Amino acid sequence: MGHGLAEHWLSLKFCEALHGNRARAMDLTERGRTPESWYKGMQARELAVGFGLAAAEHIVQQRYPGHIVSVVDTGTVLRAGWPPNVSQHSNSSRPRPDYILEAWKPGEPSKITFVACRGNHQQPSKRGGKTRSTTLQQLVKGAELTEGMQFGDWNTAASLMLSTELIGQGGIVVNVIESPGDAQLPLRVPGAPGNADDEIRDRPGIPYLNAVQIPVHEGQRAHRVDGFQVGPDDLAWFGQLLARTGAAGLTAFAGGGPNTAHYLTARQGRKHYQVPIFAATSSVDDAQIYVGGVKFVGTDHVFRLGSVRVEAFSGMAENLYKLIKEGEVEEYRRVAHNLSSTWGDIQKEDRQTSPLSLQPNGTVMALRILPLRRQRKP
Repeated sequence: MGHGLAEHWLSLKFCEALHGNRARAMDLTERGRTPESWYKGMQARELAVGFGLAAAEHIVQQRYPGHIVSVVDTGTVLRAGWPPNVSQHSNSSRPRPDYILEAWKPGEPSKITFVACRGNHQQPSKRGGKTRSTTLQQLVKGAELTEGMQFGDWNTAASLMLSTELIGQGGIVVNVIESPGDAQLPLRVPGAPGNADDEIRDRPGIPYLNAVQIPVHEGQRAHRVDGFQVGPDDLAWFGQLLARTGAAGLTAFAGGGPNTAHYLTARQGRKHYQVPIFAATSSVDDAQIYVGGVKFVGTDHVFRLGSVRVEAFSGMAENLYKLIKEGEVEEYRRVAHNLSSTWGDIQKEDRQTSPLSLQPNGTVMALRILPLRRQRKP
């Protein structure tokens, strides 16, 4: 429910743990380097996702210029097609990538990339020892996870395995292994049957056991293994599913719970966004800011970092959010793509001094420090 609230807190809680070092590289502060032992694992996991996805998006964007990259959580997608005892199991028992990146451009088939992100908090040594060993193990684990899902023919989807060293030599280091591929989604025609505006249903019957057909490879005979296989008959449905799940993420980011429910299937958790809104647990899309004269609508929350009160806003350009609210995913993509090249100039023209991130898909996140409250007289 409180997706905007969660996004804001995740973005803020490590602010005091990160800074730019003398080499102008991102690094952990002294406070970030000495967290409580129970906190280190969480810090490594969550920062690994942040830095890993940032690197993965950049790589995919460079690979497919002129495209917009959407990030979708794999677990959310799998719930719509595979049984709960399979799709909701841990990654270790049912290997699958952490995220699916869709590079899309209206009028062209979308390109798919699987991503696995890991991180470690090991101290580096002069010989490279433990940190390097942990990083290599995480990259190997990432390869296992991404191989657990196949798209179309075997081994045709591109994959990125990333391991983030939070205490690397010279700052934070993101290590990447790439497995090339050219898997694409079927081309959708706006207004025609099967486009992303059409509501879709769950397909709970997609098999997992012996679902992946591995052809003759490196001297081994053809055989079958367990895995998440998106076969030829499911590719068009899967394309709709990715686009609509991505749209749900946009509305949740902007605080629009009921609009989020419209894009999710029953097994993806639609009912969780249809319940009444409660204070401190939900987000409401009733806030707005202007960037370079453009109006953005969304949600905001206020947090405390020690004695400092910080307001966080997340939302979308008003015209794009209106399209998403009205269920027009294909038109949103057309307009968003036309505007994607303008956001950089708009952000440069804006004179805000507070942190602000404006993305090609029309989303924005902005932070600002609120003035100190005056003490009330007794």
